[in-house]
Amino acid sequence: MLTKCFNSQCSATFHSLDQGRLFRIDYSEALKKIAGMRPKEDRASRSKTYPIEHFWLCEKCAVVFSVELTAGGEVCLLPIARKPIAVVGRNTRGARKAAAS
Repeated sequence: MLTKCFNSQCSATFHSLDQGRLFRIDYSEALKKIAGMRPKEDRASRSKTYPIEHFWLCEKCAVVFSVELTAGGEVCLLPIARKPIAVVGRNTRGARKAAAS
């Protein structure tokens, strides 16, 4: 059962699904990669041996972090990569012409 934010540095407690972000981790995916299973073996591998677990990040942590399963089968907290913000109003055509000269 979910009780608190997956971020060990956070003390937020879980109250409802509309607060923060819920992550569904399927351990069978990591185990297949580790074992090097072929796709036809995939159907047989779906059983209670490979559990599915849920992890929750509070609203503040969900903006900064994500929860992912590593190839080694460990659940970890990863920072979300930020995309660079485009500069508005900058004349890039002039820079290209100068570079071409």
